[in-house]
Amino acid sequence: MAEADRSGPKPAAGELPIAFWLIPAQPRLDQFRALISSLAREYDAPVFEPHITLHLGLRTARDDIAELLQGVAATSEPITLVAGNTSHSDALFKTLFVEFGDSELRALHCQSQAGLERFSEYALAPHLSLLYKEVPAGSRAALAERHAYAGQRIVFDTIAAVRPAAGQSDWSEIQRWDSSLRQSLRSTQA
Repeated sequence: MAEADRSGPKPAAGELPIAFWLIPAQPRLDQFRALISSLAREYDAPVFEPHITLHLGLRTARDDIAELLQGVAATSEPITLVAGNTSHSDALFKTLFVEFGDSELRALHCQSQAGLERFSEYALAPHLSLLYKEVPAGSRAALAERHAYAGQRIVFDTIAAVRPAAGQSDWSEIQRWDSSLRQSLRSTQA
């Protein structure tokens, strides 16, 4: 998601940011984790979990996020997506990323969005980021060529609710994001 999008809507009193992610299945999950960690070491960048952002919004104390995840997971099967181009930009949260089409993800996006008490607009632009760091355009272009996934089929089997670091009301502390609340798709077990 674009850097401006990552900040999301501004929380009012009693509201906190929340994101819903789609997580790749094994063995791709470990492959992407290794690549993100390697790039983070090379560029002195933060490490983060591989994901596609389905929705970025606000939650209140009345939102039962675990119940929302269970509901989405119970009505959704693992999804196979075909990777598009590996692209890059000067936006922090889209430094280097793999593009995906949105038609297969529209229902998951809508379920995630509709399950929150407070409606927040979010323009779905599915991608899986590989690096969050300010990098010169030439280096980004070389990285995009080196890490091409176009045409590859990638299975995603988990949805996660992600929160900023404890005590934070924004997404600035990337390595402290909490993505521990997860649900396997087509699963009713927490």
